[in-house]
Amino acid sequence: MSTTTEVLKLGLTDLTEAELPHLEVVVRNTKSEIIANVGAQICALIVSPQNRVLYLEAVSTSDAGAHALMGSVSEPRGVVEFRFYRAGDSGDYIEIQPPDSSRLANVRLSVSGWSRHVHHVAMLDRSGDLMLAPDDATLWRKLREKMTCPTLAEWGVALMPKIHKSEMLLECEAFGVPKEMKAFVLGPDAQTSFDEIVSEYVRSCGIPRKAAA
Repeated sequence: MSTTTEVLKLGLTDLTEAELPHLEVVVRNTKSEIIANVGAQICALIVSPQNRVLYLEAVSTSDAGAHALMGSVSEPRGVVEFRFYRAGDSGDYIEIQPPDSSRLANVRLSVSGWSRHVHHVAMLDRSGDLMLAPDDATLWRKLREKMTCPTLAEWGVALMPKIHKSEMLLECEAFGVPKEMKAFVLGPDAQTSFDEIVSEYVRSCGIPRKAAA
C-alpha cells in the first residue's frame, strides 16, 4: 500500500494582484501549546512541489508582528507551522513548510498621513534549491553550475529541450514574481538524468576539439 501523501496545490498561478493571500504562523512549545500566533498578507511567494517556502514576501502593519514573523524562522522556540489562506478564506488553509535556514530582510515603509509604518518582510531559502530564470539560456547556465558532469555553454540550445522533457526540472508554484520568470527545483534523480542526456549528446555529436584539448 502506498504511503505517499498527496501535496495540495496552492493555486498561485490563478491569483490576481488584487487577491493577496494570507499567512498565519503558529509556534508551539514541546507541550503542543501555542506560544505565538502572527498573521501577515503575502505579496510574493514561491513554493517547491512539496510546498516548502523558497521565497516569501509579506506585509505587516506592526513592529511586533514583523519581528515575530522573522523570529519564527530565525530563532524558532518550538514547532513552527506556516498556514496559507487564499484571499477571502478564513477557515480552510493549506499547511506549507517554512524555509530552511532562511535569509531575512525587513524594510519599514512610511505611509503618508499615518504615524506608523508598514513592514515589508522577505524570506529566502538558503538551501540553494531554487532556480529562478527568465529563459532557457539562464537556466542552462545555472544547471552547469550545479551539475558535476562537464559541459560547454553552447550545448544549452540542443540539450535544454531534452532536459525539460526528462522532467528532471520540477516547476514551482509562484505568485508576485515577474511573469517572464520561471521557478524550478531539481528532481531527486536530476544528476543521473543530466549525465545520461549529456552522455547521449556527446556520443552522437562528439566532443569539439577545443574542449578535448
